Amino acid sequence: MAKWKLINAENVEPFLCDENYSSKLLTGDEMAEHQVININEGTLKAGGTTAGSSGHGAAHELTEIYYIIEGEGDVVLDDVPVKVKAEDIIIIPGGVYHWIDNSKSDKPFRLFTLWPKQEQNGVFHERLKAWGTSVRNKDPNYTEKRIK
Repeated sequence: MAKWKLINAENVEPFLCDENYSSKLLTGDEMAEHQVININEGTLKAGGTTAGSSGHGAAHELTEIYYIIEGEGDVVLDDVPVKVKAEDIIIIPGGVYHWIDNSKSDKPFRLFTLWPKQEQNGVFHERLKAWGTSVRNKDPNYTEKRIK
């Protein structure tokens, strides 16, 4: 039987993808110890873009969902910019090339990204290579709370 977990997002260490974007994996199979819906909290600095702006965006095999937490900007879907703001949700079908443009804003852009397989997200693989794990806790005294 799977165990439940309590995860405090403040304790999850952000992974710095580049000078503009940081990523915090809030739920993943490794931390849950079973298959789960993956949730990532991404923060794009004011004036920044994600990698897609340089031709290296993403087009995943499976659906991905963006829930915008904070800010306004464009999510570019197959080269079509879509204006979004806090509390918008975008469902991105598999095969759609996408990236985020926050270049016209002076405020950060934050979103939750949800997807079915942790391996679908490129940052998952970058974390494994850099950290040897998909998630790290900022608090060395933190103890996971699990109940059977």
